[in-house]
Amino acid sequence: MDNVDNTELTVATWNTMWASGSTSRAVRVRRRLRAVDADLLVVTEGQRDLLPDGGHVADAGTRWGYDISSHPRRRKTLLWSRWPLTEVAALTTGAGAGRVLTAQTVTSVGPVRVVAVCIPWASAHVSTGRRDATTWSEHLECCEQIEQLAAQFDPRIPTVVAGDFNQRVPRRRQPIRVSTRLGEVLARWTLHTGGEVEHGPLIDHIASDLDCTLVRTWPGSDEEGRLSDHAGVMCTLRPADVG
Repeated sequence: MDNVDNTELTVATWNTMWASGSTSRAVRVRRRLRAVDADLLVVTEGQRDLLPDGGHVADAGTRWGYDISSHPRRRKTLLWSRWPLTEVAALTTGAGAGRVLTAQTVTSVGPVRVVAVCIPWASAHVSTGRRDATTWSEHLECCEQIEQLAAQFDPRIPTVVAGDFNQRVPRRRQPIRVSTRLGEVLARWTLHTGGEVEHGPLIDHIASDLDCTLVRTWPGSDEEGRLSDHAGVMCTLRPADVG
């Protein structure tokens, strides 16, 4: 699984729809994640046992406002890295709690900061969970938190943002104000996964201030049936000054 090109970085993300244990779906999801062979992998709605062997793992914790006592291994946001992770921090308050994780690592293209996210969907905590939210309010609050985090980043270190954004880009059914707000948050980076990509339009996304040379996707099903209600995506990235 070693990446031999030291001028490129592969980043992948996929929402695995709580695949777990030794079920056929979990085995196939695990096999797919291993085959992707990413350097940095963000898995949302998943568990550590789905991740590739080896590597280094961090997660955003368990407190996203829903009871997981019967599924204690579940995590909204997981980050797997080929290289050791440092400065790992997860949000613990607000809508991003248990959903937003930041870390740094020294990659094949140098130091990189990763923001791993699972931004809440439109109805988070409206009729389930805490039941104290309105439609899109959790999503918008999490966007605000990500923007506040980004304002503190050292601009000399490239940033990769990856995970479940819970919005299609360009806008489909979400309100204009919600689409506009996500665009404002992402304005400092390039969204590599928007538009009519294969198996899209996606809601799992990758954005960065690196150059993207290739976008590859995979469907949420295989020849045996459904794997996830999301398609997955991987980007090949390189520093802007690499020809």
